[in-house]
Amino acid sequence: MNKYIFFLFLIVFFFSCKKEPTTLFSKLDFTDTGISFKNELTETHTYNYFTYPYMYLGGGVSTGDINNDGLEDIFLPEIWCPINCI
Repeated sequence: MNKYIFFLFLIVFFFSCKKEPTTLFSKLDFTDTGISFKNELTETHTYNYFTYPYMYLGGGVSTGDINNDGLEDIFLPEIWCPINCI
């Protein structure tokens, strides 16, 4: 009798240990989202990782309804930008 309980336990154990993949985020193409942003860094002799290590961390992403239209506005700050980048 103990042998049957043991085999029953093994069968239940192996079939119950199936891990379902869960994804929180998925990559979307810019044609689907309408957002085309690329933060390109240009290293020079004075601006590189050793003199400005924080320029590789990025500026982050911010969302919020700024203009009160009911839609989330997305702000993507660019780290390396010329003076007239707007």
